[in-house]
Amino acid sequence: MHPDKEFTLYTKVLKYDKYLRKYVTNGIPNVHRDLRIRLLDESYNVAKYLYQAEYTKGNIRLKNITDMLVSLSMMDFLTDEIMEVCKENKKHIETSIGMLTEIKNMTYRWRKNPEPNEKDDS
Repeated sequence: MHPDKEFTLYTKVLKYDKYLRKYVTNGIPNVHRDLRIRLLDESYNVAKYLYQAEYTKGNIRLKNITDMLVSLSMMDFLTDEIMEVCKENKKHIETSIGMLTEIKNMTYRWRKNPEPNEKDDS
């Protein structure tokens, strides 16, 4: 992956994580704290798989990118669940869904071309 692309995806993941903590998880009632915990766990997993994919190559990199996509899909599922129990926080949740979708799309593109040729990097 080209360093600029890595940086962009890394920046988006960090920004999403901060937004998630500040605006989405704080609005989840304690009775649904299991959703909060699972969502935050998957958020950590996304960052972990991103780092692992950055420092690996070949099939191992592809596996880490795929694991990252699985965590992103789980976050999507959990966000839908949270939307149902937190109707008053709908605007922030919808914004987080847009951010998550952008990260997911970037990760899918990365998976299609996990190790570009030297000439593609310029």
